[in-house]
Amino acid sequence: MDSRATQSAKATVADGNTERTPKQKVQRWFNSAAVEGYDGHDSTLPSILTLESATFEPTTSNPHNSKTVFSFVVPRSLCNITGSLHGGAVALIFDICTSLAIAAVSRKGFWDTGHVSRVLNCTYLRPAKEGQRFWVESEVVHLGKRMGLLRGVIRGEDGKICYTCEHNKAAIGKSSL
Repeated sequence: MDSRATQSAKATVADGNTERTPKQKVQRWFNSAAVEGYDGHDSTLPSILTLESATFEPTTSNPHNSKTVFSFVVPRSLCNITGSLHGGAVALIFDICTSLAIAAVSRKGFWDTGHVSRVLNCTYLRPAKEGQRFWVESEVVHLGKRMGLLRGVIRGEDGKICYTCEHNKAAIGKSSL
């Protein structure tokens, strides 16, 4: 990718008729779960997670190099009986946060009509305790025409990694058949 295109991609990403930064694009998608009247199981995440950063910095080896960072304090509502972040909540957080890394890269005709999970593999290394602050770091490893690979970690204030994930996605939209 030439430097002019790289600079343009870093600054703003086209989204319809409006230029939005990668962070604005991610926030826009994230806010869609906070719509009044929506009560799906992921509807609580916008009140728990805070988008800290979203970047899109294409490289020769990864033209879809996008990263997001969210922070959160573990609420009681997402804990198991021992006061640690529930394994299902870890998977939900990774599903949403890693998927949102795609929003920074999406453009008309490329990963803009939604996507579904094919595989979400979570590894649980150490517990995240209620009331403690954590960061969810996600990155786009690869996006093809229809399939994508994302990676994520949840780390504590001490920098130690508590959970990791590898997330395989499939783009949905018009069939090419």
